[in-house]
Amino acid sequence: MRQLAAGLVLSGLLLAGCAAPPQAWQAVQPTACARLQWLGSATLARDEPIDGATTGGISGLDYDARLGDYVAISDDRSARGPARWMRLRIEQLDAGQRAGPNPWQAQVTEVHPLLDAEGRWLRPRHAAPATQPVPDPEAIRLLPDGGLLWTDEGDPGRGFGTSLVKADAQGRQLARWFHPFKDEAGVPGLRPNFGFEGLAVTPDGQQAWLALEAPLRQDGPRASAGSAGAPVRISLVSLDDGRLLRQIAYQPDAVPAASWGPLRTREVNGISEILPDGPGHLLVLERSYSPGHGFGARLYRIGLDAPDTLALASFTQTPPQVAVKQLVADLSTVQRGRLDNMEAMSWGPPLPDGTRVLVFASDDNFNPSQASQILITAYRPSPPCAP
Repeated sequence: MRQLAAGLVLSGLLLAGCAAPPQAWQAVQPTACARLQWLGSATLARDEPIDGATTGGISGLDYDARLGDYVAISDDRSARGPARWMRLRIEQLDAGQRAGPNPWQAQVTEVHPLLDAEGRWLRPRHAAPATQPVPDPEAIRLLPDGGLLWTDEGDPGRGFGTSLVKADAQGRQLARWFHPFKDEAGVPGLRPNFGFEGLAVTPDGQQAWLALEAPLRQDGPRASAGSAGAPVRISLVSLDDGRLLRQIAYQPDAVPAASWGPLRTREVNGISEILPDGPGHLLVLERSYSPGHGFGARLYRIGLDAPDTLALASFTQTPPQVAVKQLVADLSTVQRGRLDNMEAMSWGPPLPDGTRVLVFASDDNFNPSQASQILITAYRPSPPCAP
């Protein structure tokens, strides 16, 4: 999310503050139901030029079992090259190839433009006609047929809601479905830069879960250090026609650390990615930022049997029952050293004993003070994880 980069410049000026009691609709603090074991990490080369485009801004990641590599998406709005998706190799090195104890390396191998329905590059703000939104890619998943599915946070200032795009294997748009999330008065409720941030395809490839990063305006305030804010909507959509089928409410945490004075408006905590964990559960990655304190990330597990909130026009008028959260890990205790802006998450190939591998990637915001981190972990469920 690009707005985080501006806050980093002023981060050294801030002091911690005190937190207020959480709002009444906040879920009970969950107990840990699994753990992540650090396997290694890597950093992508900064602004590595491939095919005429820089490679930073990774906001989505997905494993391609057929080719043994990963697809990723950049949140560049066609400003440093065409809006684009990439292929990455994330590999474990033999002992003789390692420089130190870390056994992993990561490298971008291909860069491809995202294309509209006519096969053209997506245009930047200064060149986009009024009939087209400025691209703002955030998440990417592979479909069973080899096609791509990606989300766009939207362009509310120009009248476009957040959207889901289905594309072919070359990145050419096949369908695009916009969701303005209007309130009862017909006014779009999407906050700028807080649209569809998380994307998870169901096992049958026929539907997908889409997570907003933050609450809609009609649902209540965003999270801050003093409050968890309002619940966030996670919607199930049909990949045939883009219809919303059902929806659940998710309660993010409050921002872990308070900033000082007017820069408290830069505090952020919300959903940055989601991932299926079996047919009945999602993993939810919450990413936070506080000027003066930096980034944080926590991984939770939720059940998909929470009540349907699709018919609720406003959470402030009708507070929903939120999904039950089970803590998996605070990533700051898993990653060795500073944790960056974790926005992407994917399953990887399993370990030889069958243990699932979970990979995270950070968005460097094209900021020299940040990095494109790749974090490789082993995901080990344990009681009291729900079946």
